[in-house]
Amino acid sequence: MAEMDIKSPIDISEVIGAVREHQDLLTALDAEDAASVLQHFTPIPGVKDSIVLGRTTLMKISRKYTGQFIGSKEAGKIVPRTLTVHPCVMEMDDEPERYRRTYITEVAGGLDPESHPFELWLINYGIKCASQELHDVIMIADLNSEQSELKDSFDGVGTILMDEKTATNISAEKGNMITTEEFSRANIGDELLKIYRNMPNTFRNKTDIKMFLSSDLGDMYDDWLADQGVFVLGSNAETADTKYLRNTKGKVELVRLTNLPEGSQLVILTTKQNICYGYDDPSDFSSLTPFNSGNPYHFTAAGKYVLGFQFVSLDKSELCINDKPLTPAD
Repeated sequence: MAEMDIKSPIDISEVIGAVREHQDLLTALDAEDAASVLQHFTPIPGVKDSIVLGRTTLMKISRKYTGQFIGSKEAGKIVPRTLTVHPCVMEMDDEPERYRRTYITEVAGGLDPESHPFELWLINYGIKCASQELHDVIMIADLNSEQSELKDSFDGVGTILMDEKTATNISAEKGNMITTEEFSRANIGDELLKIYRNMPNTFRNKTDIKMFLSSDLGDMYDDWLADQGVFVLGSNAETADTKYLRNTKGKVELVRLTNLPEGSQLVILTTKQNICYGYDDPSDFSSLTPFNSGNPYHFTAAGKYVLGFQFVSLDKSELCINDKPLTPAD
């Protein structure tokens, strides 16, 4: 298909045909900027409304034999938690001419206009914009039925934790919250390690542990690390100590989030398996369908997906946060 003449009226049927023909070249929300966060969560496809999550916590069933079997012990305890998805939309209405130079630059860099038409580039650009917007609210979104922004569409991961903290399901008494000092270059490494060592050995034996913190705290940790001096353990020792929390034998990955509120000192310690995001059909993340708006010189497209987040368990054996708020002003 030849490159579209972006100064001529738009033939929507031709655009839709190009999209169908080159469907494999479409990007997806969870493959762009949002992927930097979502890759650390467990995806659950096929959720149209809600799904009940739960993980069995082992209980004690052994006791001294007294000559009689009572059968009064429970092998496990399950605290069900519901992941609910909420509808979100992507909409764009724009004049293609304004993107001509960007498109030409990218095509000149190696893309063939015959196999990568402008229509497809523009749809991918829209999806990339939507992915950036999703990235920005994954932690802070707060469901609000009276508002219509993306940040009002569902409860973000940080919001869920703060709500559970308010409901006292997360507390120092329950063992899933620990008090930390105000982080500084002088203490951050020791304070982060304190959070990890607060966890039971069953958790510390896991190998896919994630410690979520802001990118600013990540930079502060790097400065603290530099002050300690580099352990000469091998050629990649410095890199490993930057990616993983020192003195955890490479078990705790430091996930530096770029979407926490400025100044946030909230730290979340859990595993990838314990944080889930639900959606319906994976293709929804790349479905931005062109339609005829009545203006033949505008490019209009819309898409819809559902999304929700939830923790499988808040038990101290699976999760710990520090006592800092999501947003410093809170």
